[in-house]
Amino acid sequence: MTGIIPREDRDQALRIRRFLMAFASYFMWILLVLYCYIQGMFRGSLPVTLQIIAMVITMNFILYGILRSGLNRRFKDPSLTMVQMSLATVWIMVVAYFLNEARGIMFLLYMVVFIFGTFRLRLRQFFKLTIFAMMGYGTLILLLLTHRPESIDLKLELLYMVTLFTVLLWFSFVGSYINTLRKRLSKSNSELSNAISVIKQQAIHDDLTGVYNRGYLFHILMREKGLADRGESTFSLCIFDLDDFKNVNDTYGHLSGDVVLKTLTQRIENDIRQEDYLARYGGEEFVLILAYPDIHDALACAERIRGLVSEIGFPGLPKDFRVTISMGLTRYHPVESIDALLSRADDALYRAKRSGKNLIECEPAPASFLAAGNETVL
Repeated sequence: MTGIIPREDRDQALRIRRFLMAFASYFMWILLVLYCYIQGMFRGSLPVTLQIIAMVITMNFILYGILRSGLNRRFKDPSLTMVQMSLATVWIMVVAYFLNEARGIMFLLYMVVFIFGTFRLRLRQFFKLTIFAMMGYGTLILLLLTHRPESIDLKLELLYMVTLFTVLLWFSFVGSYINTLRKRLSKSNSELSNAISVIKQQAIHDDLTGVYNRGYLFHILMREKGLADRGESTFSLCIFDLDDFKNVNDTYGHLSGDVVLKTLTQRIENDIRQEDYLARYGGEEFVLILAYPDIHDALACAERIRGLVSEIGFPGLPKDFRVTISMGLTRYHPVESIDALLSRADDALYRAKRSGKNLIECEPAPASFLAAGNETVL
C-alpha cells in the first residue's frame, strides 16, 4: 500500500481526495489566523497561535491516517463527514474566541465547512450541525462575557448569532437538496449504464436462445481471422442444424420447438470451453467456432457435442423424445475469406444430411471423416 491516494479502492480514493480538499481549506484558515496575529487582531500570544495551528495540522494527519489505513470502514459513515465537519466547527469557535473586531469574518468559514456536507449529508444531519454550531456560538458568547466582557458587544453578537443561524438553516435545505439531486443523478446514471449494458447484450445475443446472434458471429469471425492471419492462433468452424426440426414444430407446436432450441443451446454452451463460441446462424442452424490448434481435437469436440445432443431430454415433451444434429466441420486457412470458410463448412453439413443425418462431415476430409452413432471413422 503506497502513495497518498490508494489506487486499488475507488471509494477509498474518493474519500481521501475529499479529505485532501478539506485539508487544503485549512491552510487558508491558517494563513488567515497568521495574518490576524500580525495585524494585532489575535489576542493569543505567538506560542498559543502556533500551538493552535499545530493541533489543527496534527488532527488532520490523524484523520488521514484513519482513512489511509482503512479504519474508517468500521464506521457507519466511512467518509467521516460529520466528524470532520464537527471538528472544523470547533476550531472556528476556538479561533473566534481569540479574535477581536475581526471575529465576524470567521463565520464565513462556516459556508466552506457546510459545502463539504453536500457530498454526503441529509437534511437531518445538516440540522444537527446547525444546532451544534449555535451551541458553540452560545458557549463562545458566555466565555467572552465571563472572561473578556470588554471585548464583546452583546447586541452585535446576538445579531451575528441570529444571522448565522438563518444562513446555516438556509444552507441546510440547499445542501440537502443538492445532495438529493446528486444521489438521484448517480442513480439515474447507474440505471442508464445498466440499460446500455442490457441493450448491448441484446444487440449481440439471440433473443430466443441467448447465444450470440448472426451479426456478432461475423464480428467474432473477423477477429479470429485477424489473429490467425498474423499467425497468433488458428480455429475451426462447425455448422450444425437439427435433423427434421420441422417435424418437431408440426407435431408439438412452435412453443415446444422453442424449448428444444433453448435447451439444446444451453447444454452445448455449458459443454464448450470459454475460448470457444456458439452462435445462431439462422432458424435451427448454428455455428461453433472452436479454437483448437489441431483439427482432430475439433473433430473430437464436435463428436462429443453430437453425442450429447442425442441424449438431451426436453421439459414439456415426452420422456423418450430426442433430437439429433448433423454437423459440417472445416478449418480456417490463413488469408481466405469468411464467405469461403462458411461455404466449405456448409458443403460439409449438406453432405452429412445427404449421407443419413446425425453425422459429422469434415471438409476437406482428412481421410473421409465420418461419424455415425457413437463411432468415428477416419
